[in-house]
Amino acid sequence: MSDINNVHDKFFKKTFEDPNNAGTFLKFALPGNLRDAVELSNIEIDATNYVSKQFRECFSDIVIKTKMKPQSNEEEGIPVDIYILFEHKYSRDAGIFIQLLYYMYTMWQKDIDEKKDLRIIIPFVFYHGKEKWNIPRSFAEQFKVSGAVKDFLLNYRYILFDTAHRNFAAEVDDELKNNVFLLTSLILMKSASNQDIEAIRGIFKFWYEKGFLKEKEKILFFLTYISETKDMAPEKLEKILKESEIEGGDIMPTLAQRLRDEGKEKGMKEG
Repeated sequence: MSDINNVHDKFFKKTFEDPNNAGTFLKFALPGNLRDAVELSNIEIDATNYVSKQFRECFSDIVIKTKMKPQSNEEEGIPVDIYILFEHKYSRDAGIFIQLLYYMYTMWQKDIDEKKDLRIIIPFVFYHGKEKWNIPRSFAEQFKVSGAVKDFLLNYRYILFDTAHRNFAAEVDDELKNNVFLLTSLILMKSASNQDIEAIRGIFKFWYEKGFLKEKEKILFFLTYISETKDMAPEKLEKILKESEIEGGDIMPTLAQRLRDEGKEKGMKEG
């Protein structure tokens, strides 16, 4: 399980550490009132070193730093952290509450130490697992107590982006459709836990229509993820390419070599 989690971790970070991908995603994924309140055209991606080892087995994370849009009486917007937690296990984990809280506590303590105002932090959960998400959306809801007690409990809410509720193949948002890398990533993360061959054929067709097949390194990145998450040999991928009437050229031999090299590297680390 840790091996496949590492595959998802690398894939998620490669996708969302690109500010263009992250900004386009948030325009698509944030609730409308929040999307209208924050500035998404000029964002920064912050490295995260706040997750303890126990959390890294379950989650990946990134921080998107932006600002609230200025109000009429403000000279500039208030800084905001949008903390995105990627749940890359195939089953949902209630520990997500603690990880979100751990990040918020760590950053607020940093603000206190530096004698700054506490920053605004918006928690966001990205889920692509097989099981239905049934974890409460607010922290206090997990405690089965009366309202009189609940009023005094710590509470916060997170935004949930669950790929199970998204039909990326029918996407009509032009900005998202034109970001081939991001849309491909979302489709592949949605289908990572199944053997959906039609989704792969749809991706190949999408690449062809968008003239993306010339992006060899990006294609290899995606094919590696497909091969590792679906346990699919390069020969099988090449067959699907040909069935889609797309020529694989020298991509498949390169993919096979890359997978062999990664296998050797993994073996050396384990040794």
